[in-house]
Amino acid sequence: MGRCAIYNLQFGWQGFAYVSCLWRHRNVKKVVTVFTLTAFLYVTLWLTQNGHDEQLRARNLGLKINIIKWSAGGETERSDSNRRIFFHETSGRSDLSLRQTCAVESAAKHNPDRPVQVFMTADRLEYSSPWLEVLQHYANVTIVVMDMKSYFASTPLERWYNEGEWRASIHKIVHLSDYVRVLTLLKGGGMYMDLDYVTIKRLDEELLWNFLLFETADMKLVTNSVLHLERGHRLIGEMIQRLVKYYDANEYMWHGPSMVSTVMSRTCAVKRGQPDSNNCTDVRLLPHDYFAPISNTEWELLFSDATDERLGRLKNSSYAVHCWSGKSKGEHLKVHSNQLYAALAREHCPHTIALGAADYLA
Repeated sequence: MGRCAIYNLQFGWQGFAYVSCLWRHRNVKKVVTVFTLTAFLYVTLWLTQNGHDEQLRARNLGLKINIIKWSAGGETERSDSNRRIFFHETSGRSDLSLRQTCAVESAAKHNPDRPVQVFMTADRLEYSSPWLEVLQHYANVTIVVMDMKSYFASTPLERWYNEGEWRASIHKIVHLSDYVRVLTLLKGGGMYMDLDYVTIKRLDEELLWNFLLFETADMKLVTNSVLHLERGHRLIGEMIQRLVKYYDANEYMWHGPSMVSTVMSRTCAVKRGQPDSNNCTDVRLLPHDYFAPISNTEWELLFSDATDERLGRLKNSSYAVHCWSGKSKGEHLKVHSNQLYAALAREHCPHTIALGAADYLA
């Protein structure tokens, strides 16, 4: 090589200077080889340092969890996505809390033949907390890393996202969550669940297909915390249209349960407190106890003693238990206690319990 000594091959301009030197010496074959190697090293370093190759980072840490970056028309939008169960973490945090991890684990545990997707909005995932170690026990779980601007691009909700009025709202995380879950349904269909459910048995695909749920026993409000709509269902379009047309930064529920209830009223003639008034044959309205046997006004029961009778009643009547994180987050879930929530967690998310704190799940 003469004056183009190999020790001059470094990242930065010196690397390119080395290539130029080789070119001047007409060593074309070596130029191509070194240039290819240099480009590969640059790309690898850039991907790793900027968190764009999370799957590689996971493998380097010995984790087997499937992690993908969302891309239009990619793995998250296949024709079989109507069977998927999906969750969203929209606060921007880079991991899941242990209670959220329990929600995903319990769904994956009871539905091993269905894809379970966890959409994350963080720029980079957190590997020091136990969530990925827990979820790697389930081959049906995939972590989907989202670039939100790209996710909203070329959709009816792109303008809402880009104009950004929602970013100034005190409810911005809730509003983003309300919008993005409907957008995910638009892109692929499937069953959405909030991250504060504990699934307690297999989800019946025949019954729980194209369904919505009443939030409480009075049947006055239809929730958006759990639902299934297949890709292309007309109600998804109705919801999208309403989200495009009406946005109020000051309203908490306007774009969630209130929006879904309004759509059902206008499209299917559903009357408050009258489930039989639904005239849409392509969507079921289910009673609250299927997923919310404990109401949001009774959430303290989750931290009361778990009796065999109560546990048996839940298993017979419900597919999951809504744990109302907005109200219960300040309460310690003591994993070795007889609390109802703890008893459910021990049975339905055992790996979360095994890797959780010694005394409680935050």
